[in-house]
Amino acid sequence: MKLGSVLMCALLGGGAALGVACSGSDEVPAEPVAEDGGSSGTSGTSGTSGTSGTSGTSGTSGTSGTSGDGGGGGDGGGGGDGGGRDGGKSAMTFFVTSTGSAAQGGNLGGLAGADKKCQDLAVAVGGGDHTWHAYLSTTGGGGVDAKDRIGAGPWKNQKGVQIAASLAELHGNNFVLKNVDVLDEKGMTVPTANPNRHDILTGSNTDGTKVNNLNCENWTSNAGNRNARVGHSDSDLTNQGGDTWNNAHTVTGCTQQALNAVGGEGRFYCFAID
Repeated sequence: MKLGSVLMCALLGGGAALGVACSGSDEVPAEPVAEDGGSSGTSGTSGTSGTSGTSGTSGTSGTSGTSGDGGGGGDGGGGGDGGGRDGGKSAMTFFVTSTGSAAQGGNLGGLAGADKKCQDLAVAVGGGDHTWHAYLSTTGGGGVDAKDRIGAGPWKNQKGVQIAASLAELHGNNFVLKNVDVLDEKGMTVPTANPNRHDILTGSNTDGTKVNNLNCENWTSNAGNRNARVGHSDSDLTNQGGDTWNNAHTVTGCTQQALNAVGGEGRFYCFAID
């Protein structure tokens, strides 16, 4: 088609209306066909691609943020502090030493040495947050009653069982400290057979006061000519009449052999004073 014919077709709205043979030449009129209103409308279907906007629903995944509430469960971990503790400190405030004095017999290194042993044994089982004193009386200059060395109570054993609420209860006339409650720092009872080791060094009367000269020279001697007053860890079972946890009988001699011969090995009671 000549250029003039093309222009004529364009100006008169297409050669077909005037009978012009616009398709009869060697050039294919592709563009005029595309302008046909009926067929070009199909290209509008590409608008369906707008449905991809539904991907915006993925925003609902934001609700997973509620899983953060689960973090609150971590507070339950605080309960672990309650186990074996009382008021922020370890619950145990009373025990009998798990070991005796061996060859040292009645020589405990004085009150200072006995107190240190109480403290060291307590530290080994997590009870070092208390200050510990041995339940021992001494005489002479600077002598002290055992009851005045151990604080005001209450006291609990390694299992958390309260043995006494106060000094008055601990030394009351009707007070009984049961064998099952006299535990060492590891929670074990004192052997009462094969061998019997129920003798506990105290140097004290039932009321917790000192007994003159029955303390292995203030717990510094393992001589055979010194003596000691002991209590029974199983006084509720012995039925010996009048024997108590802190006052049962006198041991003649402060040697290891003397202590062993009558049912002891140099153990003593420890109390937390705070």
